[in-house]
Amino acid sequence: MLNHSALAAVLSRATDAGDVPGVAVCVGNRDGVIYEAAFGQRSLATGAVMTTDTVCWIASMTKAVTAAAVMQLVEQGKVTLDDPIERVLPQLGRVPVLEGFDANGVAQLRPAKTKMTLRHLLTHTSGFSYDMFSADIARYQKANAIPGVASCKNV
Repeated sequence: MLNHSALAAVLSRATDAGDVPGVAVCVGNRDGVIYEAAFGQRSLATGAVMTTDTVCWIASMTKAVTAAAVMQLVEQGKVTLDDPIERVLPQLGRVPVLEGFDANGVAQLRPAKTKMTLRHLLTHTSGFSYDMFSADIARYQKANAIPGVASCKNV
């Protein structure tokens, strides 16, 4: 059973000590929300308090949230790990592979040799990369006016 006051004390101590500026928590079970609270500040610059509806940038944590949701769909038999992902996301069936650049600096692209699967996406073996980790990807993105992942913008 969830001890609401103990959880509140831990989260309040963390914000009071400066371990985190602010935190919002929502705990639920199959019957719905059983605890919801916020502590600390959502903006150190303005002093605005954290609320349970504060929008936060969770960056790479989207992968964990997405993976948990997708695995529920796998358990329900709605998708499989090894079918081509283009069955549910057709645009991923057309993603080319960057092999490098020619002497004139033109990107050399080729079709993928295998079909991308959900398993590839979940295990980070799909071939996607970040501009911050790959000079070739950064170069390709710059040449094609594709915003980097840190910009939070889509093409």
